[in-house]
Amino acid sequence: MSILDFEIEEVRKLCENVVPSSKIIACTSGLLRVNIDQLNRPITVCIRFPETYPNQHILVELKSKTLSEKFLNRLVSLCEKKAQEHLGKTQCLHVLRFMQEYVQENPLCVCFDEIQALRKDMGSDASPDQLKLKQKLSTVLLNAKAGGYFYRVKALVPQEYPQKCVDLRQQETNLPAILSRYLNGQSREIARQCVEAPLRLPKGKTPRDFKPVPSLHKALKFCLEAICAFPKECCPVCGLLALPADPKDLETDDSKDAYVERVYCGHLFHQGCLKLYLREPPFPKDGKLCPAKQRHVRSDTTYDLQGNQSLNTSKNDECGMRLAHDRWVTNTKVAESRWAQKQARRRELEEVVDFLK
Repeated sequence: MSILDFEIEEVRKLCENVVPSSKIIACTSGLLRVNIDQLNRPITVCIRFPETYPNQHILVELKSKTLSEKFLNRLVSLCEKKAQEHLGKTQCLHVLRFMQEYVQENPLCVCFDEIQALRKDMGSDASPDQLKLKQKLSTVLLNAKAGGYFYRVKALVPQEYPQKCVDLRQQETNLPAILSRYLNGQSREIARQCVEAPLRLPKGKTPRDFKPVPSLHKALKFCLEAICAFPKECCPVCGLLALPADPKDLETDDSKDAYVERVYCGHLFHQGCLKLYLREPPFPKDGKLCPAKQRHVRSDTTYDLQGNQSLNTSKNDECGMRLAHDRWVTNTKVAESRWAQKQARRRELEEVVDFLK
């Protein structure tokens, strides 16, 4: 019996016992095909034997619906290196067991491409501590920084990923509370919309047409872009930076003019500037519009089915969205009445001053 025939017989008898979660599909001298379903990440392994086998390593091909092609190519290289360690001997069971253990020990392999994309988004200047991987815990730690501001978040990748979205936990930041709440809430909403069909589907679409998409990169990229942009945003009224350069100078008293507010269109205002703008004429019938010269890329508009923003963010497009905020819900008539009363009081004071002169 040749070593190839011996190995084929060995694989038939031992494979499903030696390699957990494996199932033999085909086992001949021409082709060995095995399915390995580890952590709900099924991989189909096709092994062919070269003419000079076992003096030459086996040829491995991998297929998967959940793992990316880049990751599979990297895993093929590792498998072939493992096979080279056993030249002149049987190789299949060693390679199959190695592959099963590698996927088990690296659960983040399911989001390999997304992690690479995040590294690219962060740029070459990013320090290693800004993106950490915890393979045993299946978590990704993001520590986004911009100037003196930071935002930290732990993303837990579930076993059913990408059918289930990432779980964002332990958020920490030195941004104002209103921006912290926005980042926490919107990043979770982006992740959710990647895996759950909306209640109102586009015309002609059914829930069956919706397909979950990976959510790790979309959610963390949103956090990364936001923390980098917030310190650079200017108040549309006064034109000065909305946030102070030093986080220690942040105004925490929500009754002060320097307190930072975020409105539904996404722009940041100094509270004093926003109050002044809302209280001065003109008072349009449908309410005041945001005076910003262009629309904000992170407004409270809805996202589409795949977690992408649907807002038109052309640089030449003025904001023009109605100014709205939970703390200032004032209709046009009330605003005009308050303005008239204010002007009347000012005229009265001017008359008194003139009389005293």
